[in-house]
Amino acid sequence: MRIPPESRRAGRLIAVLAAAAAFGHALAAGLPVARRVLEPPLAGAAMAVVDGRLWVASRGGGLIGFERGAPGMRFDLGRGLPSAVAQELAALPDGRLAVGTQGGLVLVDPRDGSSTAIAPAGMGRDSMAADLVLAATRGNSLIFQLAQRDPDGDEGRTGASLWQWDGTRVQAWDAGLGGALVATAGLVERNDGCFHLAGMQVEGAGQRPWYARQCGGELRSWRLAAGAPAGTVGIAAIARAPDGRSTILVMVTQPAANPASRRHVVMSLDKDGRLSPHCSHASFTEPVTGLVQSGPDLIVARAGAGVHVLGCGPLKPLSADPRVSNATALLHDARLGLLVATDAAVWQLGKDGTPLALTPVPGRALPIDALPMEYQAKGALALLGSPGAGILELARSADGWRLARQWRAGIDLPAGVYGAAAYAEPDQIIAVQLSQGLLRLRPGGTQAVALEQGTMPLDVAVTPGGMWMAAGAPPFGGAGAGLHFLANDGSARFVPLPDRQAQPSGRLLAWPDGRVWAGTRRGIIEADATGAMRRISADRVDVLYRNASRDIVGAVGASVQYWDGARMLPVLFAVEPAPSRPLGHPVDLVIDDAGRWWILFSAGQLVLLDAQRRHVATLDERAGIAPSSRRLLYLPGSREVLIGSAREGLFSLTWP
Repeated sequence: MRIPPESRRAGRLIAVLAAAAAFGHALAAGLPVARRVLEPPLAGAAMAVVDGRLWVASRGGGLIGFERGAPGMRFDLGRGLPSAVAQELAALPDGRLAVGTQGGLVLVDPRDGSSTAIAPAGMGRDSMAADLVLAATRGNSLIFQLAQRDPDGDEGRTGASLWQWDGTRVQAWDAGLGGALVATAGLVERNDGCFHLAGMQVEGAGQRPWYARQCGGELRSWRLAAGAPAGTVGIAAIARAPDGRSTILVMVTQPAANPASRRHVVMSLDKDGRLSPHCSHASFTEPVTGLVQSGPDLIVARAGAGVHVLGCGPLKPLSADPRVSNATALLHDARLGLLVATDAAVWQLGKDGTPLALTPVPGRALPIDALPMEYQAKGALALLGSPGAGILELARSADGWRLARQWRAGIDLPAGVYGAAAYAEPDQIIAVQLSQGLLRLRPGGTQAVALEQGTMPLDVAVTPGGMWMAAGAPPFGGAGAGLHFLANDGSARFVPLPDRQAQPSGRLLAWPDGRVWAGTRRGIIEADATGAMRRISADRVDVLYRNASRDIVGAVGASVQYWDGARMLPVLFAVEPAPSRPLGHPVDLVIDDAGRWWILFSAGQLVLLDAQRRHVATLDERAGIAPSSRRLLYLPGSREVLIGSAREGLFSLTWP
């Protein structure tokens, strides 16, 4: 059973949906269905072995089954799962799998490919994520935690609640300790079927650790105040001691406001709920990502520090191989032995510590948050940016996409947060380090673009005469916000925006004659290389898009708008039937060569309008649209739309 790290102690995202039937409906209705472009990193969050098949819950790739090292059956976004972020996994004795996703808990059956959502009666859609799942070893019973949706994807504890499913219905699971319980670690013993849960009770500013053990119909629980390390803020892992007489907890402490003070402390809990330091007296600075009993040993995994035997003496490394140094999960299987999941693969550790790959080991991986930026028809190249991973380029061929080039933040590029990227000639790419600087990426090297001190770049657009850059203002100021033009001859010009409220809020749109339109909080501002400026519209604009072949210009922000040649006018359309959940606000759009509008909304739904701007369809995760979708890119050559998400990978959607 996977042991949930403390870092997943609460909420993330999206709804509980039984998506397989809806996916089939989308196909039958002739609606487009998004398909994954390339595999993201495996990032194994949990594992299970059923009938010799290894299942891996991937944070961005769904649930994948592997046999003899090759991927087989898969449950993914729109194909049985409501979210591609599968973060917990448990196997029932009959072979079904309970998958905790950012869209809730789903029970899947590999025998027939079916899926069923498991949720409390009356639970609101789009509100809960399943971040802990424990399955009984006898019968069909689950204990799971639902955490309230956090639209920003940040971790938190608000709204977490524990539930039990008895094979028929869902009821609240009560540890007898009162409310405000957040479970951060769990375990089911294979020999006796006992459930073990531990976590924090949060009441106002107070936090107290707790532990509960349920064996059959008997439930015992304890508050762990006595003996707990000072400043305990979570429990990262739980396992039974090899002698079976005590339970081992890894308690997370942070005695000071400084995150550097955080420690993972190993503690021992006796059968009466009394805490004492483990005989190893181990305390780690690295996060503990796994703790399992493997034969006579207790095995601990730490992020970036490898896998070790945890005994009463010094830690004993199990493997010196760097491929397993950054373990994300551990599993001990009776037949396969000790399995170690990493971002790249799942490994079986031999007795001498040599890792054997049980899944394909990819080369350079596509980040799950790769957002499409620009398309270059020559060579069929798509430019993407990952805020944390850097810049990468995909190449399109008759066989599909492949990763052509990658510039990694902290390795090939300076460490930082990356935003927009644009193609420039000859053979160079301009990359934006948000609020830091611009970089020229050329074959053989990276060069910083000289900017005035204090310039805070947000976006970039390339024109025949030079390069436009939108710059933000420093906090609590506004004088620095505006548009910079860096001409090909080396000269530069700054075009200030008309007032402090007209801060750049979105992307630049470059025109063939060298003009630029900038989306701001006070509408669209036009500027040219001479410094002339005029206001195009007055409502907030986040994204501008122009289809060059049809000369159609659209914008989204406070509303959806189109350019009639003289002014921006609202696009009015009725969504029928009403979407299953609120759309939120528009965050991106593209217009294809048939004149159709593809409008992405913040709730992860894609609204399609025809050339007359009438509603045609609203697509969501049932059609493979990732709930965390953030950016669109239209490719005229292949007539497809690339959809980049924050957490679930890159997808392609085509509608002839």
